[in-house]
Amino acid sequence: MNYQAYIEKFRPSRIKKAIVAEITAANNSNSVIALSLALGAFIAFSPTWGFQTALALSLAVLLRLNKVLVLVTVNISSIPPIIPLILIAGYQTGAFVLTGQFQTEVPDLMDLKTLGENYLQFALGSLIVASGVGSVLYLVILLLLRRFR
Repeated sequence: MNYQAYIEKFRPSRIKKAIVAEITAANNSNSVIALSLALGAFIAFSPTWGFQTALALSLAVLLRLNKVLVLVTVNISSIPPIIPLILIAGYQTGAFVLTGQFQTEVPDLMDLKTLGENYLQFALGSLIVASGVGSVLYLVILLLLRRFR
């Protein structure tokens, strides 16, 4: 097998081109496309690990959204360098909401025991961050689609 040709398929420029092609070729309204991407981002940042894909597909079918676009954005949380950022953003946002200040030291949230001890703070913060990311993404994508599509 030619591994170089296989790896070539996963270059960021090719992935970007495929996503843009899916968005422009989608036979949906601009609001449905923007909502599909926003829902995927919301689920990616929410504390629903382990069943994000199933939840995203179920909601996409229930809300009649573009399933491919929802899956594209829900998989943002599967990119290894982004996982700690999602954890810290949720944890710190939860700390700010519950105590009024950010914590100076963040425990090892990759440890399930530590995450379980701080789950309320993490879950609350993650839902707030997810709502913000989803809302901003919806508005940005909707504005871009209205301008360029």
